[in-house]
Amino acid sequence: MAIDVLCCLRLHGELGLRAKGVLLMRESGIDEPPLDAETRDKLAELTQLERAIGKTGMLALRPLMIATGKDIWQLTLLGH
Repeated sequence: MAIDVLCCLRLHGELGLRAKGVLLMRESGIDEPPLDAETRDKLAELTQLERAIGKTGMLALRPLMIATGKDIWQLTLLGH
């Protein structure tokens, strides 16, 4: 369980940075690269880890993840 939590925090941070990079590229008028297989795998792994941790565990992690509505929207942006 502790390893799932650490992996979830790491993936959330990595994907959040990727999403912010995509938004900055859009803002600058640069064409964003297509979603690569590695990012798709990370999104799938994050979803699986969130299910394994459960709702209560994710609520406990929220202060560490600083997951606002905007952050969640950015991660959703990567999936499309």
